[in-house]
Amino acid sequence: MSQITFNGFYGFQNTGDDAFVEIAAWGNKFYWENEEAPYFTGNKLPISQNFKRSIYSSTTNKVLQKLAVFLNTVRSDYIINAGGSIFSEIPPLSNISFALRAGILNKKLKHGAIGVSIGPFSSVKDENDVEKYLKSLEFLALRDTRSYEYAMSLDLNYTPIKAFDLAALLPECYPEILIEESPKSIKTIGISLCNYERYINGDIENEERRNQFAIEVLKNLSKNKDYRFKFFIFNGNEQIGDEEITLQTAGFLDVNQYEIFPYSENTFSTWQEIISCDFMLSTRLHASIFACYGNVPFMLIEYHIKCGDFLDDIGYDKNLRIFDGERSPQEVSNDIENVLSGYYLNPTNLRATVERAKLNFTEVVL
Repeated sequence: MSQITFNGFYGFQNTGDDAFVEIAAWGNKFYWENEEAPYFTGNKLPISQNFKRSIYSSTTNKVLQKLAVFLNTVRSDYIINAGGSIFSEIPPLSNISFALRAGILNKKLKHGAIGVSIGPFSSVKDENDVEKYLKSLEFLALRDTRSYEYAMSLDLNYTPIKAFDLAALLPECYPEILIEESPKSIKTIGISLCNYERYINGDIENEERRNQFAIEVLKNLSKNKDYRFKFFIFNGNEQIGDEEITLQTAGFLDVNQYEIFPYSENTFSTWQEIISCDFMLSTRLHASIFACYGNVPFMLIEYHIKCGDFLDDIGYDKNLRIFDGERSPQEVSNDIENVLSGYYLNPTNLRATVERAKLNFTEVVL
């Protein structure tokens, strides 16, 4: 049995990252047959019975949180970076940096990564730091083709694994759910929005343009009184969460035509709600990933390179791509209505990407 510490952007009330916690803990037991429950560190971790909450896991004190990372990795066999856009930089106070310090005391500690992407980088130094760390890993499983090709260009002492996003395994992780079909005259459209540029000191005008695009699409759709809108707050963080933009956008609709599903620390409940929808329009990548692997037709607003990477990899219909809200809102509204009428082609690579997602576990030997 191996003691594992999983690392990622956990504990920040983000449903996408919560899904990584669920699947990493489940995969540790199901695929690796490791009965030793892994450690996760974070202030507000999701509800799960499959992992151990580390010491100081309930504190908001960042010093104590970093101490928890150090203490966990001192007594672990592996620290495995699991899920998400982890490798764009490695700051001096990051969990990875503290784990490297723990390695001074724990000589058996090994580093690895599954279901991650690489870049984009803000500087040459960031890229060099990431490359140096990647060369120290025991294994590296990438979630998109672009990251895999980048890793293959490096002089690594192991072969990177062309895997996929861990969230593609949600149907495997969760038991099958029987969905009650809504009345044929009523269609539920899921919505998950987020801001981005304001948090990275980026182009605010582009963020505002994107948000207005979503508003115009929903206003067009709301003219059909047989549509109901369900807004999902995927990120419930008070500082960088989705509540503000969700409430602002919903305010343009008739109050009787929508409901808001708040962030839930129970990832399974969010999964249930999403797969009960008839369609999903999202900026949040993992809202679309939940929909995609829950067999719900969706459109994804490509606010980040990782969104395009995902759509490319799953073989998404090019005619339905809306890129960064760069098509006419009326045209997109018409497309959504056509999809709700039954004109939708599932992405062509779904089964292949599920099999690739399994490689995060099946191709890694601990």
